[in-house]
Amino acid sequence: MKNEELIALYFEGKLNTSEKARFEDLLQNDANFKAQVTLEEEVKTAIISTKKDDLRQRLQQLEQPKKKSKYYIIAIAASIVIAFGVFGLLQSKETLSNQELYAQYYEPYSNIIAPASRGDELKDEKSKAFRYYDTKDYKTALDKFNSLYDTTQESYYLFYQGVCELELSNTQNAIAIFKSHQNYTDKLFTQSNWYLALAYLKANNTKDAKVLLKTISIEKSYNYKAAQHILKNLK
Repeated sequence: MKNEELIALYFEGKLNTSEKARFEDLLQNDANFKAQVTLEEEVKTAIISTKKDDLRQRLQQLEQPKKKSKYYIIAIAASIVIAFGVFGLLQSKETLSNQELYAQYYEPYSNIIAPASRGDELKDEKSKAFRYYDTKDYKTALDKFNSLYDTTQESYYLFYQGVCELELSNTQNAIAIFKSHQNYTDKLFTQSNWYLALAYLKANNTKDAKVLLKTISIEKSYNYKAAQHILKNLK
């Protein structure tokens, strides 16, 4: 099977066990393959964003003040009804893949541990680590968080390691780290559930993703409304 076919099956969530193993191996060891997967993810994210923006712009255009007549107002009302009807139909008919759902709902968690202020000096390793994170240097931040966790055993470093691994497309590493973080009940515990569910989605592990998303939804914990929306789209 060609790499392009393997990537296509990945985004459709149709990889079997052996294909998943080959995919993960290529993702970890083949830089060109990883770059191709990343590009595909970015394209899908852009398409989803464009769809939303296009509908929003069309509705805004309809709302622009113009010379009004009875027939114009009727036309505007009809257009809005049709627009929302079509959008609702697309929402109900279109089935998003796991990768598209991940792209739609994922964003890196903000730095709530050591937020920087303008002019702050980087006096310690903790501040340096989170500065790398804030500037999206996730590789360096990951190394720093790993070292800091080893020396301090502060559980929040594990959580941010997991986010870095997702940003670097090391999905299986992220899953392992978030699962380790589940052993702690710190203030990032429920956020960790959410990111673990997203990591499962990215890995096309729909079964485990559903279990976590249902838990998040029932407990109404972090991002529970988003969890409910994803569950409606999952097969």
